[in-house]
Amino acid sequence: MSKAVKEIKDKLSAVFEAEPAVGLVYLFGSQASGKTGPMSDYDFGIYFTEKSPIKRGQMVFYFSSEISKMLATNKVDVHSMNDIESPELKYQIISSGKIIFEREPNRLLLEPRVFNEYFDFIYLLKKYNLTRAK
Repeated sequence: MSKAVKEIKDKLSAVFEAEPAVGLVYLFGSQASGKTGPMSDYDFGIYFTEKSPIKRGQMVFYFSSEISKMLATNKVDVHSMNDIESPELKYQIISSGKIIFEREPNRLLLEPRVFNEYFDFIYLLKKYNLTRAK
């Protein structure tokens, strides 16, 4: 884990720890890869144990606000992993993202399901040339 990712993890862990419905948090995109530029934002994928989509939506707004305050920037995108439709995006988040918060056993619940969904779906995307994946 890079120094920048570790600093983000340290700054935000208490915010995620305070909400029992947060099971897993990924930092992904340019901040996770270390390839940042002047237009870079902070992308977070949060897996919630909360079943209600309305409550998850409220938590996405809450965490967007809290993370923005903690990182002193308005360049923050927060996504509910539970509600992302695209198998490619979910796969990208877990395969290239960095885990900055984890409550057991949520990683074991989420990641195999996302991998299965992606590899089942990627065949069709490749067949009809609808993806950049190789």
